[in-house]
Amino acid sequence: MRYLIPSIILLLLLGGITAAAPLQTRSSSISEPQQSLFPWWKSVQNAIMSIQRPGAGGYSTADYAKQALVDSFVWSEALHRPIFNPRVARPSFCSSAVWAATLSALMDWEARNKRSIISPAAWQALMPQLVKDGEGPWGYANANGPGFALLVHRLGAGINFTDWKQARPSDVLKIWWNDHIGGRERGHLVILVKDEGDTACVWSSHIARDGQPAGYGMRRIPKEAMKRVLFTRITNPAAFNQAHRLPDEPWLTNLMSLDTNWAECVRRCNIQR
Repeated sequence: MRYLIPSIILLLLLGGITAAAPLQTRSSSISEPQQSLFPWWKSVQNAIMSIQRPGAGGYSTADYAKQALVDSFVWSEALHRPIFNPRVARPSFCSSAVWAATLSALMDWEARNKRSIISPAAWQALMPQLVKDGEGPWGYANANGPGFALLVHRLGAGINFTDWKQARPSDVLKIWWNDHIGGRERGHLVILVKDEGDTACVWSSHIARDGQPAGYGMRRIPKEAMKRVLFTRITNPAAFNQAHRLPDEPWLTNLMSLDTNWAECVRRCNIQR
């Protein structure tokens, strides 16, 4: 059976998301939502829908899939920001799906708030490039270990935590399938759609499985299959305006081949328990 979730089903599942207010990265708790700006979760919803609409599109981590992600973002001199074509970003892989959704949501969030918040220099830094892990924003997000979480922490764009009770739809979720973090890890990067108790409904790019096509889509994953989880919530999207000031991170580059431990991840990413 073809696994292309109808738009209305995806919309209904995402519709229960509650907005999250901007927080200081070092906050010790997760605050209640505010409605001063167009909610980030709605922009994430819009981004997922726009990417999903053309279909699953296939899964690959080969160089041509990385090039497809790069080619899907084209600089516009008129708009002073990139234009994203979701039909080009195919085939895909999990971190490319989450990055495409994050940047697409950031564009939508700016447009809905009718503000030019992200500078051209920051946008150019955010555009995916063919770089090593740990080099530039995309190099952070694509890295092994807590790459996406470290990016958001360094920018002051949100918070990182591990408690399922605090999780909300639109949170980015890093899943580890084994006990290793880094070179020997097996993991998955997704966007949470719904916590269903013993399972989690998530959106990302996935391998083909059980009749479900490879590429963009939703999957239900048993929590018992997850050895470790890390949630990242973007609470201050405007902080992506600092993207061009982000230094490269050799620690993430090294995680392409070396392992690290959880205590080091907690320290570097300010992960709340």
